[in-house]
Amino acid sequence: MTQFAAFRLSPIWRLAGSRLAPAPLVVVLGLTAAALEGLGIGLVIPLLGVLTGADQAGGEGLAGWLRGFASELAPGARVAAIAGLMFALIALKNIVAYANAALTHSLCGQAGHAIRSALAQRLLRVDYPYMRDADAGRLMNVLANESWRAADAVNAALTLLVNAAAAAILFAFLLALSWPLTLIVAAALALILAAHGFLAKRLQAPSRIVSARNNTLSARMLDVIHAAQLIRLFNQQAREQARFDAASEDVRAGVLRLQMRASLLAPLSEILFAAIVLGVIVAAWGWGFGFPLVAAFMVLLYRLQPYVKGMQASWGQLQGWSGALEAVEAMLDADAQAPPPTGGVRDAPLSTAITFNAVSFAYKTGARSGAALRGASFVLPAGQATGLIGRSGAGKSTIVHLLTRLAEPTAGEIRIDDIPLRDIDPAAWRARIAVASQDLDLVNASVFDNIAYGAAHAAQHDVERAARQAEAHDFIRALPDGYATIVGARGVGLSAGQRQRIALARAILCEPEVLVLDEATNAIDGVSEQAILETIKRRAGRFTTLLISHHHRTLSVCDRVVVLKEGRVAAEETWARVRHLGMDDLYALEAPAAP
Repeated sequence: MTQFAAFRLSPIWRLAGSRLAPAPLVVVLGLTAAALEGLGIGLVIPLLGVLTGADQAGGEGLAGWLRGFASELAPGARVAAIAGLMFALIALKNIVAYANAALTHSLCGQAGHAIRSALAQRLLRVDYPYMRDADAGRLMNVLANESWRAADAVNAALTLLVNAAAAAILFAFLLALSWPLTLIVAAALALILAAHGFLAKRLQAPSRIVSARNNTLSARMLDVIHAAQLIRLFNQQAREQARFDAASEDVRAGVLRLQMRASLLAPLSEILFAAIVLGVIVAAWGWGFGFPLVAAFMVLLYRLQPYVKGMQASWGQLQGWSGALEAVEAMLDADAQAPPPTGGVRDAPLSTAITFNAVSFAYKTGARSGAALRGASFVLPAGQATGLIGRSGAGKSTIVHLLTRLAEPTAGEIRIDDIPLRDIDPAAWRARIAVASQDLDLVNASVFDNIAYGAAHAAQHDVERAARQAEAHDFIRALPDGYATIVGARGVGLSAGQRQRIALARAILCEPEVLVLDEATNAIDGVSEQAILETIKRRAGRFTTLLISHHHRTLSVCDRVVVLKEGRVAAEETWARVRHLGMDDLYALEAPAAP
């Protein structure tokens, strides 16, 4: 039993770290409370002895000491002394139990916070391809649901320890009162725990099923929320309702199966424990034990029952949450995920060019498996604007991911002047780059916060200046709360063109050394686009720009153009030489054959 709990909880226990350092105190308080309770119940022996006239002072061990407690007092005074001490012990026991419960709740809250924080840290820092290819429903389920169950598992483990400690103390009192009766109890408890362990183990499989079905339900939830426009435009409400209902029904059926199995544990324990009590009564009568001792023994046995049931319930919960623990453990397992990129160079000057030298990249998972770049070689001269064109699937977005180190080449090399990009610290390099892309979402915050997302300490006038350069200031001022307007999740409260202008203002505010515009103006009207292009022209000679677009007018600000075809560089030309060509002719450009 403990081996499974230790195996599943050890990563989470290590994760909580110092937050669970006071856990031994929980056990100590549990032992103290149980000892106070056992001693208070033991005083039933002299109390009943006085009240029934069966006072048999003397004897050996704990029972003998209890029989003789306050025997020098008169009967009336003795009853009062025993009753007063019993009340004091009960009160003290409950004070200790309350302190124990408060400490346990505090530790579990700290552990839950540590688990959720570590999961968020893992998702924020793990290699980007993991996030790109992962099942969003599974990630949401683990972060929003399974993390809470893992925290509950910590609570169950602490409760298991406390109940085990209390049961051990009360069992010791039983042994001190009568070892023959205690042997009967021990043998019966061993059978109960064995039967309970067998049933509890059968909770693991349905727990994993529930966890997997929760992943699917979370994915359906994301579709209902994030695909709201698509669903309505294509009148797919009934279809999505059916998909959601089917996923919800699968979860309901799985949870019911898990609960039905778990519900067997309590009545089984109740029945078997009743058999123990009756067996002890019969044995005590047969062996001729005195009524005060048997009464105290039975009260102790009765008080032992909730601790044993608590142990069984906690163990059943740990088994029932095994699927959640496995899901959290898998997400926290650094060895199962690609590490984020590294690099030690923090100051790599860009004075000549960014060079792609025979760079290849292949996606290895999901629908995007296959080569995206095949030996691509081209140059992005420093201080110039380079246009990157190609039909859908040519590899343009992959180049952006490689340049920003969201992905690493599978072959070849990217160099910043003479320094390999793989040797440059990713955070330091990204601080020099800003990306405005049609694929970059806005966060659920104010317009101001979205524009200042990459420049946290920007002042209001800095944000407004960037918004003016991105042709966003006028429409922002017209919003209900201006720059304080909340844009909603993924910027759902704004139009596509408005989202693009805010994203462009965010990139401009960073004053990047390298600006990447990936279809950053395709949803913007012609007048606004022209103003934005003038902003890009003013950067000429001072900054490096990579501009990806399907619009001829947008490419007109470029010094050079690189043409991609099926992951290969088909041509590199100055814009002056090809500006007379239409987009179809640009896509068809080929490099002259080598002599």
